[in-house]
Amino acid sequence: MPKFVILLLSFYYLNDLTFAQGCCTAGSSTFGGFERGVTEKSLLHIGLSYIRNNLNSTYNGREKITDPLNRTASVSIFNIELEYGISDRISLLAIAGYSVKERETTVRSSVDNSTETVSFKGSGINDLVILSKYEMIKPTILSPLSLSVGGGVKLPVGSYTQKDNGTRLSIDLQPGTGATDVLLWGNFYKGFPGLSFSFFTNFLYRYTGANLDSYRFGDEYIISLNGEYYLADYLTLALGIRTRFANEDFWRDRFLPSTGGTYYDLLPSIVYSESDYLIKIFYQSPVYRNVKGIQLTTSSILGAELLFKVDI
Repeated sequence: MPKFVILLLSFYYLNDLTFAQGCCTAGSSTFGGFERGVTEKSLLHIGLSYIRNNLNSTYNGREKITDPLNRTASVSIFNIELEYGISDRISLLAIAGYSVKERETTVRSSVDNSTETVSFKGSGINDLVILSKYEMIKPTILSPLSLSVGGGVKLPVGSYTQKDNGTRLSIDLQPGTGATDVLLWGNFYKGFPGLSFSFFTNFLYRYTGANLDSYRFGDEYIISLNGEYYLADYLTLALGIRTRFANEDFWRDRFLPSTGGTYYDLLPSIVYSESDYLIKIFYQSPVYRNVKGIQLTTSSILGAELLFKVDI
């Protein structure tokens, strides 16, 4: 079983960290380094990824409905990540990115009852994520099991005050949130070499801060269960299920409607790996939604990741 492939954890997120509620999401994607274990000492992982999030499904609670405003949206995220193994048990991860968020909605004239499609677009550098990882239990040939924990922050590097045609965009279309968040992370891995199979699970908790507008996104938990089957030394098939629990957003001393909920998604992926790089292609499909109020949600996510390993 290739050691480098074992490090890959196919799952976030966040949309994105899928952080924001509503149409689109803010922050950095939960794919990539959030879903790998600790990087080995003196190794540098360089990751490049692209994620396309299509939001065309509207729910009221658990019921899928026709969107009352005919809304559709999309989010494209380009990420670069660096992770370096500081010691045998500790590595440091940094994720930066650039996002393009678009939304269309239909408005009706109060004068002649005609309709018009209005488009909004926000783009720019995302917030910066820094995460430190510690491997509590290291895997061995006789016991292919590992347990890692970590913590970090999301720093408000991206703008949250962009305007479109002189009007400030809604917070879910901004590339940043304007707030510093605290992150708690965990990863568990168990390999079954005789079966060419491995199992792993990831946990991410985001404790959100408030920006200067006193807007605070709801805290969220993301949990994933994943399995990988090794077809060959260079080819791996993976299947995961991701669960995301998000609390309601808070602003001006009240919780906001149509924010927060529970989301389950299925994530198949395929990985091609060589000694010093790997390529992953993944897809995310919704399985279950139970949202608060009426929300436009993810209908599909398609992404690709290219990861290099450099010995320093």
